[in-house]
Amino acid sequence: MKHRIIFATGNAGKMKEIRLILEDLGCPVLSMKEAQADPEIVENGATFGENAEIKARAVWACTGDIVLADDSGLVVDYIGGEPGIYSARYLGEDTSYDIKNQNIIVRLAGAEGEQRSARFVCNIAAVLPDGSVLHTEAAMEGFITEKPAGSGGFGYDPILYLPEFGKTSAELTIEEKNKISHRGKALEAMKAHLNTHRKDDNLERIIEEEAPFDMLIHLGDAEGSEYLIEDWVDKDCQLEMVKGNNDFFSVLEREIELELGNHRILLTHGHYYNVSLGVEGLREEAIERGCDIAMYGHTHRPYLEQGGKVTILNPGSLSYPRQEGHRPSYMIMELDKDGTPSYHTCYLD
Repeated sequence: MKHRIIFATGNAGKMKEIRLILEDLGCPVLSMKEAQADPEIVENGATFGENAEIKARAVWACTGDIVLADDSGLVVDYIGGEPGIYSARYLGEDTSYDIKNQNIIVRLAGAEGEQRSARFVCNIAAVLPDGSVLHTEAAMEGFITEKPAGSGGFGYDPILYLPEFGKTSAELTIEEKNKISHRGKALEAMKAHLNTHRKDDNLERIIEEEAPFDMLIHLGDAEGSEYLIEDWVDKDCQLEMVKGNNDFFSVLEREIELELGNHRILLTHGHYYNVSLGVEGLREEAIERGCDIAMYGHTHRPYLEQGGKVTILNPGSLSYPRQEGHRPSYMIMELDKDGTPSYHTCYLD
């Protein structure tokens, strides 16, 4: 079962924008109500980011899914950044936005030109199934109008004038707003974080060119492509895949131990062993588990260490190689008739 994305809001207007942006990530996007999550949330953070994370963690504690939450608000320079993080509670939570908007307009009486500068700010926090968190933040710059205009959007949209469009945020279509809005830009940035490495052309090519082979090992960051890879390999090919640090929607195992001839192999993406700093931790783990071969990914750099108690290898990356020259790479492992393995690092032109 794939993970769900839950957005920690009950605001129907927000959910409409959110679904339009995230709909192609390949998993359902639910509101708190739809996910049947109703935790008590106390927004006592001092910044938009702190409040967003408080909300996301509260819902994550109930569901364990990928949980996104935003804290956003209107920042008006002339009145010292108000209403800021208190935008939703400005003049009281039950006060209508018609009253809130009119109050801000009155407070800016006498302000002209650049003095009326303001912006919507949005910070989005994503708490992932493993409890780690990501943040993105964006703003939409404009000026406070002298009177509200437009019936689209919600909240303070009718009083933020956008010079490049010649109209307020409330007068934009939802498609226009998602392209330039604070929430739209922050969501697009978060979407990019959740889908950073997916680039499958080289892998599909190698599977086709190297076939037939007995086993394909993928060491993480398939990012949803695991279902495609299952279709690409021959039905008789054994497929072993582990979960990487960017596989937010995956139900793959974090690690696999498998027997191959006389060898016991540990498969892992490697980020839990800090392989970016060295393989000592991975080596110790393999020895403790009785494995004589350890395979990892994560660094995007090919690596082969032989001669000790454990052979440690990394095939590199076919999508985003990071070694000098940045040539996409993979590795072929062959067993001779005695079961002795040999390894060949291969590069694409």
